[in-house]
Amino acid sequence: MKMFLSIALILMVSSLAIYGIVMVAMPQSYKTQSNRTFTVGVDQLIEELEKGTYKEGETIIDQFCLKNNATITLISKVGKQTFGDTSLTEAVEEDQVGMSKTIGSALKFTDSDEPYTIMIGQKMKVVSQITEVFWRLLPWIMLLIVVISFIGAYICSFIFAKPVLEISRISKRMSEADTTWHCDVSRTDELGVLASSLNTMVQKLNTTMNDLEIANCQLQEDIQKERKQELQRRAFFAAVSHELKTPITILRGQLESMIYKIGDYKDRDKHLPLSLHTVERMENLVKEILTISRLTSDDFRLTRTASNVKQIVQECLTSYQPLASKRNITLHLEILAEPVLEVDKKLLEKAISNIVGNGVFYSPEGENVSAILTDSTLTVENTGIHIPEEKLADVFTPLVRIEESRNQNMGGSGLGLYIVKNILDLHHMKFEIKNSTGGVCFTIWLNHN
Repeated sequence: MKMFLSIALILMVSSLAIYGIVMVAMPQSYKTQSNRTFTVGVDQLIEELEKGTYKEGETIIDQFCLKNNATITLISKVGKQTFGDTSLTEAVEEDQVGMSKTIGSALKFTDSDEPYTIMIGQKMKVVSQITEVFWRLLPWIMLLIVVISFIGAYICSFIFAKPVLEISRISKRMSEADTTWHCDVSRTDELGVLASSLNTMVQKLNTTMNDLEIANCQLQEDIQKERKQELQRRAFFAAVSHELKTPITILRGQLESMIYKIGDYKDRDKHLPLSLHTVERMENLVKEILTISRLTSDDFRLTRTASNVKQIVQECLTSYQPLASKRNITLHLEILAEPVLEVDKKLLEKAISNIVGNGVFYSPEGENVSAILTDSTLTVENTGIHIPEEKLADVFTPLVRIEESRNQNMGGSGLGLYIVKNILDLHHMKFEIKNSTGGVCFTIWLNHN
């Protein structure tokens, strides 16, 4: 509405100003042009009169007066003669406002040597009538100006103001980071180009904001993941420190007792093998810690080669055959396919070896450990034992043992399955451990990609 009234007011003021200028300038322009034409006509009249007789001059003068709305007076020694409207003779002689211009000149006719003075005047009535007409038409002109101004303001508002207001509204929404709009201004002029540019800009802005939102979510996930890994790393090293502290304390006690020959430790040959066993456990733990450190480092890369999974599984079972025989555990291998995968052979062999080793180590004597290999899965099952359901989720946590007691002679280092998890994650292989009818089943889904 503000735009509409502003345009209407501008149109009305402009129209009235133009009308006023025309009302003032047109009579003056008409008067100036009339005087110029009248002067030229007078010169031609005098020239024609001097070429003819007095009688011929009367006819020429009558025609001139009729044509130019003029009054002419011929003055001689004997008197004067007026042509045209005789009622204006006195006005001509006195050069009153009623005449636009009065010209006097001397002339002679061809049939007489007597000199004449000619006085020529032109009426102002037409000029004054023009001004009167302008004033008389002013009320109607003003009404017409108001009507046309309102119509013009409405058209301008619809054509120009409406799209400008629409673009202004869109710009305000854009400043508030609102990208759920579309500018519907369909034009081919500059406003249309601006609207199209706004639409293109909001599309790019929307895409950028979506990308930023995705990147921000990813960043938050990475931060949370990094924090979680840092907490796990701290917990891991705290647990490792405790795990190393125990055998070191035992070893130190044994060595000090043997040095000072305290009690039964006087027999060094009896206790040195026990100390060596403690050192070996520490060595194995350190090796596994170094393996985990290498697997979890940011710059670690797999050394992939085409490897036969059947061969890897066979080698793992063969390596545990002596321990299985000692514990009266039967090893079974069922080959249904011979998949060849691009993997890090040493790491995959270590993962499978840890799984088979857990089966041989934890199963009671006289039980079975079986491995079934297909084109897409490797399943290792050991019988005679189950994992409590509440502890299944913790089996891949470092330094967590399934048995209630932390007796390392029964539970190992607690890092085996954690190493398995890291190796399989690096190979992007899914895995699962669950209780089966006869025992515990570990399944790996082989990744052919």
